[in-house]
Amino acid sequence: MIQSPQIRCALVVRKGICWLCFEITITKGLILKSSAKAVVLQLFHEASCLAPKDVTREEFLKRHHMRGEKVRAEFGKTKNWLGGVLTALEEADVPTEIGLCTACLPGGVVCQDDFEHLADELLDSLEQCLSSGPVTHLFLLLHGALLARGYDDPEGWLASKVRARIGDGVRVAISLDFHANVSELLVESADILLGGKLYPHTDAAERGRRLVELALSDRALKTYRYASGVISQMPRQETIDGPFRDLAQLTDKLQGGSVSDVSLLGGFPYSYASFRGMTCLVTAESRKQADDVAAEVVQAVSKVGEALQEPVPSVAEALPDIQNAMSNGLVVVADVGDNPGGGGSGDVTGLLSELVAMKCRFAFAFLVNEALVKKAVSAGVGGHIRVDTSEGGFEADVVSLPEIYYRNVGAMMHGEVLDGGQGAVLGVGSSRILLSSLRVQAYDVNAFGAFGIDLAKMEIAAVKSIAHFRACFTSIAKGGVILVDSFGLSSPRKAQL
Repeated sequence: MIQSPQIRCALVVRKGICWLCFEITITKGLILKSSAKAVVLQLFHEASCLAPKDVTREEFLKRHHMRGEKVRAEFGKTKNWLGGVLTALEEADVPTEIGLCTACLPGGVVCQDDFEHLADELLDSLEQCLSSGPVTHLFLLLHGALLARGYDDPEGWLASKVRARIGDGVRVAISLDFHANVSELLVESADILLGGKLYPHTDAAERGRRLVELALSDRALKTYRYASGVISQMPRQETIDGPFRDLAQLTDKLQGGSVSDVSLLGGFPYSYASFRGMTCLVTAESRKQADDVAAEVVQAVSKVGEALQEPVPSVAEALPDIQNAMSNGLVVVADVGDNPGGGGSGDVTGLLSELVAMKCRFAFAFLVNEALVKKAVSAGVGGHIRVDTSEGGFEADVVSLPEIYYRNVGAMMHGEVLDGGQGAVLGVGSSRILLSSLRVQAYDVNAFGAFGIDLAKMEIAAVKSIAHFRACFTSIAKGGVILVDSFGLSSPRKAQL
């Protein structure tokens, strides 16, 4: 908690004018912005316990693993948490040391040795930041759904290590993804925690800025955690159209006065964490105020409980709706069961096989299949290959062989680079299938446009995604958005198991 400030007064003459100046020092907790110094750290990973392969440090190195001004150059202007936090600190004129910032694509549980290596690197980078002088604020950017072998609560453990190193005199502010599972230890280790409110996560930069604003405030703020006990299915957590939209809007309405921030996190169901599930975080000046707000949120959640568990139809069940919708314009079909952003492998072919059999004009992204990419490379542009699937297979032309490397242009992860390794564009008549060697999600329309595919000429745009695609694709889906479940590793039905 923040203790009472010590105040000293001085008379200063500047340009012939006398100013009465006050210097305020808070002995434990926050220091005024004018004398603030910040450290920014990041360790970001969403882990599915259903993924068959554990994640190593090498996967963090492939996405990003950097410190210092390299981080600002790469992410300072992006629309993610790092971009929001760094921009807000710069605008507040707060000197900032940037320690280790690292992340990897969503995947499996992190190997114990690799997690400990990453944690040691982060803590070592903190030591280096502290060597240049004391700090007043520390910003730790986490996901909230990281799993690591040998640890029940790896992110809570890491936050507690950070807190132990810097002591109670530094205000610790932690950011969390909308899909975070929040432990009590994580809350105890921080002063302020803010989660994303929207899914698709188009508010990450805005929420990062808000985190800085609250952390630099001179108010005695604390974040309180309220676990709902509800494990909702991820397709029903989206906040554009579904039941979660009203819940997100309610949290906005409950903010004000002594209650600085309210967020309701959807949680990540593909986890073995004992504390998984939806969590309400309330940042306020007193526990009583936070309790009252949380009670309203919990009551609202109970009213939409059934809608949060509504099943997604299988591909076969959804086909009649897809065919009927095509008469109204482009239909966007999302395979929620094999989402590479939710632990899916990206190689399930059920939806693709049905689209080929329909003989419609479609574009499909991405089928993650390194062996098939190699076959396409061997055949060369203009060649023909056989695409074998669990449902049979089909013949396809090799249209092009691009590297799957492009930037998002839509609101979701705007400006960030997507790297799917060596890829291939296959043609089945006028339809196009995008292959990648690495797991990558089609967040926005540039997943097609960057490789010369014009969605205006298609009847169906098919993506492997749960909700992030909605931020960019909804506006062009004149025939509507239809979800299907191919029963891959991100299937809501598997999460229930």
